[in-house]
Amino acid sequence: MVAAIAVQGYWEPHTSSIDFCEANYRFTPYVAELLNSVSSLPIALCGAWAWAYTPRPYSAWPRFVLCWLAFIAIGLGSAAFHGTLRRTAQAFDEVPMVVANLVFVFCLLRPSEVHSRKLASGLGVAALILVVGYVIYEAYAVFVFMYGTVVVYSLVESWRRAFSYVASASPNASVLRKLWYYGISTYGVGFVLWVTDHVVCAQLGVGHLHILWHAFGCMGTLIFVLLLLGLTADADGFQVQLRWLRCLQLPIMPFLELSKDGGNTNGHSDSSKKVA
Repeated sequence: MVAAIAVQGYWEPHTSSIDFCEANYRFTPYVAELLNSVSSLPIALCGAWAWAYTPRPYSAWPRFVLCWLAFIAIGLGSAAFHGTLRRTAQAFDEVPMVVANLVFVFCLLRPSEVHSRKLASGLGVAALILVVGYVIYEAYAVFVFMYGTVVVYSLVESWRRAFSYVASASPNASVLRKLWYYGISTYGVGFVLWVTDHVVCAQLGVGHLHILWHAFGCMGTLIFVLLLLGLTADADGFQVQLRWLRCLQLPIMPFLELSKDGGNTNGHSDSSKKVA
């Protein structure tokens, strides 16, 4: 029955290199995977929200602007990908994910002004090579390898920087380490759900854990970017505080508040509580 509905879908035949577990065109003939598509849109909204709450001066720094623009692009690209299952839409989802990881590496390394152009050029060439490889080898496994390799590097290097001897001497050490734990653990839960979704689908033919991967992967990555921001602010001599936007006393969205010499650089009212 599912196959019969899929043939009638508006975007058929689908050309993506992978078809997820959600039944195609189950709810409407115009959207291939409605639940996966709709659950992608909050990723874009989170990117826009986090950009708006990024404290000055970093909200205007190109590296962090690119981080949040990548969030928006990934959210919209993922919605288009799941909505159409077309190869072009898949590229609009996955290419920004690969490129965003390289932007994260740039933020993580915090190059000096002298070396920033060289590093940006090197990462730009790497991004071009990865994108060309992605286009030539139209296989989901190639994307997973490229994406996963940089994720593992970012995980290890961010741990080294957050837990190093230099970081230990910083008054922001506790906040930076919490950001690392929160970000990596949240993303890790999402990754387990993503893998489980594939396994369950292969065994049972049904499953909707990919929706939760969107939620946990988004939040884990958002907190990781806050860690990158916190590491940068710490190096610039700011005091870093982790705060949460709350709804009914429940923490729903994290953001950073920076201060130096008693001043507040955020421009937001202090309506949330510092994480213990």
